[in-house]
Amino acid sequence: MINTISGGPTLAGPSNRSVKQYVRAAHCPQVFGIEDDRCRKVPKVRWEPITFCEEEEEEEGIIYPHDDPMIIRAEIADYDVGRVLIDTGSSVNVIFADAFKGLGIADSMVNWQIMPLLSFSGDLIQPVGSISLPVAPTRTMTYDQFLIVDYPTAYNVIIGRTALTRVKAHLSPHMLLMKFPTRNGTGVIRGDQLSARTCYATALKSVASKLPMEAMTVQGLPNGSEPIDDPREENPTLTAQPAEEQETVILNEEFLDRWLKIGTNLDPDLRRQFIDFLRQ
Repeated sequence: MINTISGGPTLAGPSNRSVKQYVRAAHCPQVFGIEDDRCRKVPKVRWEPITFCEEEEEEEGIIYPHDDPMIIRAEIADYDVGRVLIDTGSSVNVIFADAFKGLGIADSMVNWQIMPLLSFSGDLIQPVGSISLPVAPTRTMTYDQFLIVDYPTAYNVIIGRTALTRVKAHLSPHMLLMKFPTRNGTGVIRGDQLSARTCYATALKSVASKLPMEAMTVQGLPNGSEPIDDPREENPTLTAQPAEEQETVILNEEFLDRWLKIGTNLDPDLRRQFIDFLRQ
């Protein structure tokens, strides 16, 4: 399971120079900028106040408390696709190979030359290719770039920051609710909690199946009259030894089982104060 993804075709660009300039632009936005050819013009939409209220918390039967991810259904390339993960930690949009094959898109539309991705664990993952696909989470249609990744996962698609920022999405993880402005007002998408928990269980099962199985092995018995070694005689366990001689001090004369040992090299005054303190 890929938890957080970095790299890919983002506004930062593919080169080290462009990435450094992208970082510097955040320090001095008036001086450094992003090249115009990397800034896609987003059509202006009707901007209304986007709010989340207590009444929405009680709708749609969400079980509280929860820590479920936001899983939605979306129309991608005229197909109704489920198990779509909304992931603000991913720098790119990802469609996994099995889901992409189900769309029936010709290979000639795929860009096969693409840079690797960096997963949360630091592993480099080489995408199969990239493709621009129409996405309609609601009535609003937008085209986004997706990387095709051949990797076992519980999800079909990951919607990352590039698509979320393009549609100006506002998320409430608590209510599994996403809102964004459209030409017809505010678009609203509610996450599917059952799908989220099903994907979580599937991902755990997939990870558990890959864990190495531990097994006890039985060594072969010696032949003939050779003696069998006693494992207790091999490599005795080393135990910590006191650094000096010790004496036993009874803490309570009525309860002789209450005792301890202290070092004999203690200063006499310190020894007396220490024993008086323990006997209190």
